[in-house]
This record gives sequence, structure tokens and C-alpha cells, in this order.
Amino acid sequence: MKTTQADQETGFLWYDEGVPREGLVAEVAPLIPTFKTYSFAVEPFMEESLAIGHRVMVPLGRRGTLIKGFVVSLMRRRWDSTLRPIKSLADDTSFLSPHLVELGREVALHFHCPLGRTLKAITPESVRRQSGLRTVRYAALSKPFVPEATGCKRKSAKRLAVLAMLAREPQPIAISRLRAATGASSSVLRALEKEGAVHITRCKELAADAHCDVPRAEPSFDLNDEQREALSRICERINEARFCVTLLYGVSGSGKTEVYIRAMRRVVEAGRQAILLVPEIVLTTQIVQRLASRFSRVAVSHSGLTGAQRSVVWRQVASGEKSVVIGTRSAVFAPCPNLGLICVDEEQESSYKNLQAPRFHVRDVAIMRAKLLNIPVVLGSATPSIETWHRSGRRADYGRLVLRNRVKSLPMPAVYVIDMRIERAEVGTPCVISRSMERLLAETLERGEQALILMNRRGFAYRLFCPSCRERIECPNCNVGLVVHAATGQAVCHYCRTRIPAPTTCPQAGCGAPLAHLGQGTQRVEDELVRRFPQARLVRVDSDTMKHRAEYQKLVDRFESRQIDVLVGTQMIAKGLDFPHVSFVGVVNADMTGLASDFRAHERLFQLITQVAGRAGRAETPGKVVVQTTTPDVPALAFALKHDYESFAAEEIEARAHAGLPPFSRLARVVIAHARADIAQREAGALAKRVRARIAELSMQPADVLGPSPCALSRLQGLYRFDLLLRTQNASKLRELLSRLEADGAMKTKAKSMTVDVDPVSLV
Repeated sequence: MKTTQADQETGFLWYDEGVPREGLVAEVAPLIPTFKTYSFAVEPFMEESLAIGHRVMVPLGRRGTLIKGFVVSLMRRRWDSTLRPIKSLADDTSFLSPHLVELGREVALHFHCPLGRTLKAITPESVRRQSGLRTVRYAALSKPFVPEATGCKRKSAKRLAVLAMLAREPQPIAISRLRAATGASSSVLRALEKEGAVHITRCKELAADAHCDVPRAEPSFDLNDEQREALSRICERINEARFCVTLLYGVSGSGKTEVYIRAMRRVVEAGRQAILLVPEIVLTTQIVQRLASRFSRVAVSHSGLTGAQRSVVWRQVASGEKSVVIGTRSAVFAPCPNLGLICVDEEQESSYKNLQAPRFHVRDVAIMRAKLLNIPVVLGSATPSIETWHRSGRRADYGRLVLRNRVKSLPMPAVYVIDMRIERAEVGTPCVISRSMERLLAETLERGEQALILMNRRGFAYRLFCPSCRERIECPNCNVGLVVHAATGQAVCHYCRTRIPAPTTCPQAGCGAPLAHLGQGTQRVEDELVRRFPQARLVRVDSDTMKHRAEYQKLVDRFESRQIDVLVGTQMIAKGLDFPHVSFVGVVNADMTGLASDFRAHERLFQLITQVAGRAGRAETPGKVVVQTTTPDVPALAFALKHDYESFAAEEIEARAHAGLPPFSRLARVVIAHARADIAQREAGALAKRVRARIAELSMQPADVLGPSPCALSRLQGLYRFDLLLRTQNASKLRELLSRLEADGAMKTKAKSMTVDVDPVSLV
């Protein structure tokens, strides 16, 4: 038995000299952990029903175990190898068009994930299960109905009524309607079917329309000069029908959403579809309301939908019934048959990164999809990622449009910095709310205006500490401290979800001293504000209080109707929301993000402060912002206080160029985890050695490997973690390196787990 290189690449199961055959051959990506695809013969009876994107059952391995897989190509050709045939179709229909299969190939290759698993992620399981569909029975005549015929005279009145109604209408009639009109029972229809007079068929139909259409309501305002210029430039690119990436950079409140809406309208008026992507479910609340009032056919897709709702939405989009899709990560794969534009709002957001394989970034997938379809994509942000900002000023296929002013020429809010080291020294005791924040918040409430207070950590206290033996109380599975949640009386690990009753005394043997609560969380800030402002209508907003999108919808409605005075919360309240009566924003602790062990830490600090500050003063009332910090000299914070993104970006780009970090390189993070620290360290070291050797063999310098070293979160869910960074000059070199390593078996490890994260957004 012999094999060829071509056989190995296409994954033929075996090769055997024999009689050449000709027929339809399907390339299948199986749902197993392999980067290979396999070829299978298509039986003649299946040829008409099989299409690219279909999920099929195929035999794999020596025993021919049946495995699900996706058909990724079909070709009629000759072969003389032994090809097993496809066993059967796993689904009646597929929403994976050839375009989406090709997009899946790109995503799998770029983010180093098996193609089968990538294609599975593109189409929701509820869609493949046909959730949200109901079985509807239809009846039609099997032969002409002649009332004067001898046989008809012996039929009952109800049978004759059924036959007469079917004879009057050329199309099959739903049995529910037929029975209601004639009064016939199921037994009457079964008898007619049995004697061959009536033919009954069954089909799947949508049980309900999951739409959000509301009466159209156009705003009365016109675009300002900057918005008109940006819209004109975007529409030029839409009319040219060519791929390009446009960064729409505008300060908070500059009207980027209105530019998206009007650009999408141009696309819809031309008979095409548009996708608007938002980073989190909670941000869809206001945007959906706006879009639903501006477009007649809007589909919403996010993880908060039930399986039936998601299935209905997917089918409506695929049929072209919905012209606008708005959603979170999965919406980038919406099966639009005539897509003309993709807009990515808040493109810098880390929540666009999928944290499970395939670990894709929505912004990058949107760009891949636009390039395959030769359509424009718009990336919007007041604080663009450094990579996007750099590319928009350097690459020919990127452009940059700038909105420097707020709509109606409203001023940016005034920002005040409070050094909490000085505050505590003057007050004499540690405090949660500074005197300046308390005074400005009191003035805001007296005027009947609203306020947002940001504390980007939930819980009451994030450290349980023993002053006597100097030990902190950690999670038994992770090397992180337990967070006290006063509302439930529990100490919780926010990584592995371990929960224990919050201890009050030190558990160390021989100690038993009372424990101290250190650090601040949203619950502690809430308690402090309730104590100081007992008359204020205050609501806490974090993932502990907002479990479902419906709860957040109610909250937004209450805040917009001014039934709430103050929102206290995490970054859920910091981005994307537009409340005209908010005139004060407070940031309780602007230190934690800036001190994280990640090269993007300063970028995240700048983005968070700028975004939350932008919530203030978005109407006629001037806005004020107070930022409390113990590190007022951090450059990123200084730039954020002046709303000076361009100067911050210039300094950050210079620092990254010197360090050889993105956007001047591409990274892949490999995390090795095991229950024993020595094995995890040994396997990570061995992997790094193999990668360095392969880089030298391939002469891929300046590619290199950084590490291995313990992860910032060195123990998680009982496993010790070490990581290494693969760094190459560009994305194509990184793809090549990972593909070679996988093909050579260099990525195999004896550790418990290994994850590969291409273009990581976090190094924790």
C-alpha cells in the first residue's frame, strides 16, 4: 500500500490500487479535534439533496465510527483510491452558504482552530435543531373532484364539504383552516386520505415572528457638517462596491450612531442588507430601540435569545425578510444572502473576543467577511484600539474619518482629579467617596439631574485579609482572593465560581484573629452612597443584579423616564448609553486597570475613563466628571482627563514600536495547564524549545518566542498555568508558523490542556 502527498493533505482514509471511478466527491470537515479534512464519495441518490455547508454523517477510523461533519467542497472527478461514502444527511437544510464556509476557512486558519469546530460555531445549534418551527399539515386533492360522480353521492356531507373546498382552491390548504371551515374531524380527513381522494403533506414553518418592528419615527434634527462629510465618504465606498475599512473616530456624543444608521439606510434602499455589531447584550437595548424606529425590518441576535427565538431570527435573515441585523458576537455570521455593509460599534472592546474555541475577534472576522464579499466595513469608536488607529493611518485599504465635535457643538465635560492619598491624609481615615465627589453629586441631585458612579469591580470587598498573620483568604482552586458579597453573605471566586460563607475570623491554625475587608466593590460604594444620600433613588448595576437583558431593558426605561437618580455600576454603565439628563459622572477607583500585568493596561485605563466621562453632558446641561485615584501621574490617565486620544495613541505607539509589540508584530499566546506545577512548567519549556528550533529551521526570523513563564493568574480551577508568546512580523507569518507546528506534531503536549489564542486581548 502506498500514499502520496496529495492523499495526506486531503485526508484520504487509505489508498488502494484499483479500478478508477468517477463521481461526486465531498470534502468534509469532521467535528473532532483535527485540522484535516477528509474526502468521501457521494452516492447518486444523495447528489441532488447535498450542498456545500450541509452537515453529514461520515464513517471515520478503522471501525468506521459515524461522526458528524460539514461538507466544505463538492467536486466531480475521477479517483482510484478507496473512498468511503457519506452515510447520511444530519440535517435537512443548512444555513452555511458557500460564502460562510469560505469565511469559516479563513477564521479557522487565522485563529488556529479545526475547521469543523469553526463551522459549528458559525451556525447556532438551535437553528440546526429547527427550534422555533412547528409542523403544519396541508391537504390537497389527489384527483379531480366531480360532485356528480356515483362515488361522491355516497359520501357524507362533511367529506363532500372538504372535497369541495379543496377543489375551489388550487393551492394546498392548512388542515387547521380546512377543519374550521367545514367542521370536519380528523377521522374524516384520514378516511379521505386512505381512499386516495386527498393527499396530506407535512412541513416545518415558523411558529412566531421574532420581530421588533415598531412604528417608524424619524428624528427632526439634521446632521452637522462633520457627520455629513463622514456619511458622504462612507456612501462613496458603498456605491463603489469594493472592500475597504473605514475607521469612524469621533469623541463621545459626536453622533457616530446616526452616521451608521444613515449609511445602513442607503444600503437597504439599494435592496441589500446591513449588519451592526455591538460588544455586549446590554448595549443593544438602546440601539435596538433606535434602529427599530428607523427601519421596517430589523432582526436582533445575541446570546440572551432563547433557542427558538434565535432559530426564527436566523431563518428570517437567510430568507431576506429582515434587512438589518443588530447583535453581539454571533451576529457577524448572520446568513445574509445580500450583504452590503458591516458596522462595528465600539470596535476596541475586548468583549468582541470569543473566549472559547474558535477564539476569534469579531472585528477581524467582520473585516475578513467584508473582504470576501468586496463590501465596505465601518469601525466606530471614541477610543479606537491602537492597532486599528495605526493601520488607518498606514494601510491603503484603510481610511480614517474624524468627528472632533459633539453634536450641537456641546462642550466636553469638565474633569477633576482627586488624589485619594491626599484626601485620606486630610480626612484622617480611609474613605470611599471623596468630599469633592460628594459635593458635586449633592448639587446634581438638588438640580433634579442624574448621575453615574463607576466602580469597575463588583462585590463589597475584593480582599479578605488577616491583620495578625498577614495572610489573605484565597480561593482553594485559584490563586486569587475571594470577593466578599455582603448581600448574600458569601465569599466568591469570580473565576471558578466557588462560593463559601464569608468567614469572619482567620482560618489559619493558631490564629483566629478577626478578618479585615480591604478594597472596594460596587456593593460597598452603594452602601456608602445610600448612607450619605438616603433620599436618592439609587440602583446598582453589575452582573450580580442584572441577570437577563430584560432586566436591563427595564432599568434603561426607568432611568430614561427619570424614575432613578443614580446608577452605581461596573463598566456596564460606562459605554454606549445615551442619557440626556446625566450631568455628573464619578469614577471611584481609577487605579486597578492601570496596574494590571498586560501591555494593553494603559490603553484600557484610557478607554474606560474616556468612555464613562463621555456619558456626561450629552444634552444642554454641562457635564462634570470626578476621577478618584491614588496614581494621578499615570500618563494614560492624564491624557484621558484632557480627552486627548491622539496624543495618547502617539505615545503608546512609540512605546510599542520600541518593545516590538502589536501593531508592530502579531502574537499567539499558548497556555499550558496541569494539576502539577512541575509538569506544566516542564511541558511549557519543552514546547518553547521545539518552537524555537522550528523557527530556526524555517529561517522565519525575526519570529521568536517569549517565555515560558507563570501566567498572571498562575492557578485556575485547580490547574497550574504557564504561557509563552509566539511573536512574528505579520499575520501571514504567524499563520504559516502555527500551521507548520501543527503539521509536524510540535504542538502536542502531555499536559492536561493547551490553548492557543491568536491575537490575545488579555494576558491573564
